[in-house]
Amino acid sequence: MFFRTDPMNTRISAALLTVSATIALPLLAALPAAAVTVTIGTNSYDVTVFTGSYSNYTSLFQALSPGQMPWWGDSTGDSASEFATQVYDLLGNGPTSGYGPVFAYELDSAGVVGISQNLINPLVQNGESIALDTPVAYAIVTPLGQPPSPVPAPLPVFGAMAAFGCSRRFRKRMGG
Repeated sequence: MFFRTDPMNTRISAALLTVSATIALPLLAALPAAAVTVTIGTNSYDVTVFTGSYSNYTSLFQALSPGQMPWWGDSTGDSASEFATQVYDLLGNGPTSGYGPVFAYELDSAGVVGISQNLINPLVQNGESIALDTPVAYAIVTPLGQPPSPVPAPLPVFGAMAAFGCSRRFRKRMGG
């Protein structure tokens, strides 16, 4: 069976595709990614953003489960800084203009202390102090599964030998 395409429909489809791409791509580029994968040491994490206050979401502000801030409790802010640097500008704006979400790492007398990454210069970060009941964009993570441990070298060889032996027996039975 032969199908004929109408040249007019082809041109209209191509024009619509071009217009759609011209409009949609800049809009999509401005949106932050849903999650950014970051590797710190040997652990990988999906970093996302939630908007809320410390007062309403205290369980998230912990390093251990059910917390979602493995940098929490590092009073130097080094861990938060490392995560913020890797995320750079991929999660969009935070509470301070031109900076990303807050990587909160401790409490002090004024409230939540954290770091946010400059969205233009990867070498610049901003110290943040947020009141406990002020909702802002905070970075949180979901740990990704650990990679499987490598198989010791002799095991694949033994498996190949066993498969070869089975195939020889099978061929003998089929052949005669």
